Amino acid sequence: MADEKRDPRGAQRSGGEGQGRRHGRHHFNHGREGEAKVPVASEAQSETSSPVEAPAPRAEPLSCPICGKPVYDLSTALCSDRETGLPAHFDCVLERVAASESLAAGEKIVYLGAGAFGVVEYKDKSETSFTVKRRIQWEKEGEKKDWRKSLSARISNL
Repeated sequence: MADEKRDPRGAQRSGGEGQGRRHGRHHFNHGREGEAKVPVASEAQSETSSPVEAPAPRAEPLSCPICGKPVYDLSTALCSDRETGLPAHFDCVLERVAASESLAAGEKIVYLGAGAFGVVEYKDKSETSFTVKRRIQWEKEGEKKDWRKSLSARISNL
């Protein structure tokens, strides 16, 4: 019994290597002292005073003005142009920006964030360090479109 050890609850466990020991962790369904147990679903509902809300009905997805296909994920969408500001696929906008820019050897277009793209030149072949040669502000800075406001409201409620 030299290899056996006792855990804080008094249960014996094996102390040898390769004998099924799980790094000293026990996978019991018991709560530890001082930890609150998670209530069962029926208990959780009885403790809350407000009724469970039904999910909001899903609206039809908007169509991308560039390619005409539905935009299912608004969190990855960008404004299609500065005038209308309708949501478009990120890849469609990237293609439009790339078509409007003439790139020199070694330059690439990347998304910098906040509605801006950039023409960058990498300093080495591993592409870990780069210099921004030109900044292309695609969306008006600080302006929030209605479709983005509703998305922000849903994210805030999570």
